[in-house]
Amino acid sequence: MISVGTTAADVRTFHEDVIAECENGIPAGAYADADFAHYLFLSAGGASTLSRALHGERRLHAVSGLVPLFSWDEREMAQEWGVRFDALPDDRPFYAHDGAMSAARIVHGEGIMQFVVGPVHAGIIESGRFTFSSGGETIVHLDAQLGYAHRGIERALQGALPSQAAAKVARICGGCSASRSYAFALAIEALADVEPEPEIELVRLIVAELERVYNHLADLAASASGAGYAVGFARGMALKERAMRLCHAACGHRLLFDAIAPGGLGRPVLEDRVPFGAELAELERDVHLYLTALFGTASMMSRWERAGIVPYETAKAFGAVGPAYRASGGSTDIRTFIPYGAYRWLPPSVACGASADARARCEVKRDETVESFALIRRALHELSDASLPPQRPVEPRPGRALGVVEGPRGTELVAVHVDERGRIERIHVISASYRNWPIVARAMENNIVPDFPLVNKSFNLCYACADR
Repeated sequence: MISVGTTAADVRTFHEDVIAECENGIPAGAYADADFAHYLFLSAGGASTLSRALHGERRLHAVSGLVPLFSWDEREMAQEWGVRFDALPDDRPFYAHDGAMSAARIVHGEGIMQFVVGPVHAGIIESGRFTFSSGGETIVHLDAQLGYAHRGIERALQGALPSQAAAKVARICGGCSASRSYAFALAIEALADVEPEPEIELVRLIVAELERVYNHLADLAASASGAGYAVGFARGMALKERAMRLCHAACGHRLLFDAIAPGGLGRPVLEDRVPFGAELAELERDVHLYLTALFGTASMMSRWERAGIVPYETAKAFGAVGPAYRASGGSTDIRTFIPYGAYRWLPPSVACGASADARARCEVKRDETVESFALIRRALHELSDASLPPQRPVEPRPGRALGVVEGPRGTELVAVHVDERGRIERIHVISASYRNWPIVARAMENNIVPDFPLVNKSFNLCYACADR
């Protein structure tokens, strides 16, 4: 989907335009390049951009003071692209600099103590520091700091051909590789005026929903573990392993790397559909049994209830996406809000919640998992034994485009600028995890310290997406 840019010459006028657009559409994030600052928005009509040239002092008036979801974006713009913001509420560098992270923000007062989790953790998760300010057991404030292992992928891709960049985009993160590859493909195909064949669109849907299934199973298992229910964790992770083996059977890679690429499919996918369909049916049956047992365990459900409540107003203000947003009363699912690919004729039933707690987030993921199996079956039926067209060559025209899809954790957005040579001039990735991490901090406020593993796992976000 091509972005529509407008430019305001005056800093104050541009700030007012961005605030007004936040009321008219859904703010999605912001980024800068050598010459412009870009604020991104979504609406039922597609994606759009408000841009302003960065003249001379590269000065802007911060939007995050009124719209908190832009906080991380504006901090990145300041650190990475030298944008000088007036009235930036949090002016700390977003990434570690020379191996040192900025001081955490803490709460002072009588009876308030601080303690830190990370950046090195006991498990195999990546680096992140969580600084708690608490009054006894109750969390008063949580400061989440990522960016310890920033890789500079976006700058490294400048000058690359889209075909060269596709593999690196797929490997920014393992958990949402297919979704991000899909968003990148949509952006490049929009610039190249290429629309894949229906058979390709059906296969892409299957790949995307397989990714949703294995992620949601892992999240539910982790949430069971956070509640102290070891059986739920063990059974869920065993099913997640089977789902990842099904991914390998579909395209030769457990994490679905390179399955989706600009112009079609990046590797052979679903070459042998009969055994795949049989394994899918067996997995679906066992997942249904697991979900029935998991959500029928009253003692565990009581731990999920009222843990990590995120009111709708907070979720909206901080830009929650995906199950985290829909569990708090939101309804936006990119697959139906801005339909793309085979979702245009195979729309999913959107799962929503209302209680805004860990239970609601898990219930949304449960319902989405059931719906994912149904979508895969419908797509397989339509695909039948049709042969798949080969990957098309894509030659994007110069310009800017946004690719937006619904990944397992929510909106995955890739902005691409292509120059006159058909090479990438700028690429910017906004993942669902990047958008949702600040919500985890808000979810912990007024909760007790022992609930952090449970609340955190009910989101189960990725670190690598912030360290791209």
